[in-house]
Amino acid sequence: MSRWLHAAGVSTEVQKGQIRQKGQKPPIGAETQTSVPCVPSVPYGLTSKHPITAPDPDAFEERAGILEYDAGLQRHDAETRAAQELGFNDAPSLQGEMARHWAAEIERLARLPAISPEGAVALKRARTFISEGWALQAARLGWDEVELFGVCPRAPWQRLDRKGVAFGGAVQVVTQDAVAYVGGLRRYRAQVNNDNGAVPIWALPDDTTI
Repeated sequence: MSRWLHAAGVSTEVQKGQIRQKGQKPPIGAETQTSVPCVPSVPYGLTSKHPITAPDPDAFEERAGILEYDAGLQRHDAETRAAQELGFNDAPSLQGEMARHWAAEIERLARLPAISPEGAVALKRARTFISEGWALQAARLGWDEVELFGVCPRAPWQRLDRKGVAFGGAVQVVTQDAVAYVGGLRRYRAQVNNDNGAVPIWALPDDTTI
């Protein structure tokens, strides 16, 4: 059992070769599934005074993988079940909440009183990336917040290899492996993976000028 299931107090049992949460989880498609709470979407630009907490994509992918490979579920069903165990109706609902979180954080930062010229340009690009639907599409393709909105903690705009793809300019297409920009530039996901020391821009220390 993965650590996040313990933290959430979720227990499971094996029924007919499939891992299921005890006392819950009827077959996918059953009418009782409508009782699972759905986090409503919030229009772009609407945000609270304080940052919101995003779903954990690593926990989602880990659980979906267990259900697919250990319990024998089809990938779509595994993702649906994993999302439900994190409190969502299905995978698109969870991924939509990820994009909502990113939008709220970028909007919050854009309203800060002191932003560098480079930061202002980058945040404008990020807001366009979100408003045009690329962030949601990227979430559904498995991109995470560092790959999209990451920066170098010590020099946010000087390290291209640590700068998320949302800051790169007008986007033409997003795939599972790359982002192509208008004009022909392409950045590959492997170039902006989260092992390079980058952090989401909203996780920078308070004394860092964006």
